[in-house]
Amino acid sequence: MRTIILAAGRGSRLGPLTDQRPKSLVPLAGIPLLTRLLNALRTAGLSDITIVTGYQSDLINKAAPGCRTLHSPRWAHTNMAASLLVAADAGLLEDGAVISYSDIVVEPRVVTTLLSAPRTPLTLPVNTAWLDVWSERMADPLADAERLILDANGRLLDIGGAPRGLHEVHAQFMGLLRLDPDGARQLISFYRDALDADSAAEHWDTTTLLSAWLNADGTAHTVPVRGGWLEVDTPEDKDRYEELHRLGRLAAICALDTTEKDGDNR
Repeated sequence: MRTIILAAGRGSRLGPLTDQRPKSLVPLAGIPLLTRLLNALRTAGLSDITIVTGYQSDLINKAAPGCRTLHSPRWAHTNMAASLLVAADAGLLEDGAVISYSDIVVEPRVVTTLLSAPRTPLTLPVNTAWLDVWSERMADPLADAERLILDANGRLLDIGGAPRGLHEVHAQFMGLLRLDPDGARQLISFYRDALDADSAAEHWDTTTLLSAWLNADGTAHTVPVRGGWLEVDTPEDKDRYEELHRLGRLAAICALDTTEKDGDNR
């Protein structure tokens, strides 16, 4: 299955760490986030990978041998949903695809769980052990967690925005999703219509796109995964994860060693 990595943004929340490089090339325990992600994807069997670039695109081109790249010329004025449209305009979603953020760390098992899930138009893995990550990152986990509500069958009912309590956080979105051909066609058509109705939609991130999709009676299904994932949003995140790694405590949340080599090098 084709994979699209959305890596156009600078990652301004990472502050000076992205002054000279995009967020995807910020190292975690000595290895760039993008390298860790590519290793996990390839270990899980995904090799047809395209990266949508923007900020410091030349650095990503050099750091990702064997990958196609597509440049998003309006990267500084748009967000992730618009980067997804760049891939669609290039015809890369016609057969379906796995879509991934570029600033996440995922164990290969997260990807294989997504790939083996029952086929639906739109499927996303969700981290049911999200609280373990957030409790290590901040004193109040609800200060940064997003609302994510599921029904008893794992269908996504609501996503995005601040939760009113833990009862509105059944899991957390992991920055990965799988589209089958119908799902890709429907979601991209929906997003084009949204852009025609309001140009502000070019600023939508993926969560906002999914929320709007659900509000328009679109459907999305989830597959639960316990742990195996990190997101790196701030310098404090990076420092905390590296501290936990040094202490030998990070593996219980996400095993970094599973992202250090791809399947061809094991």
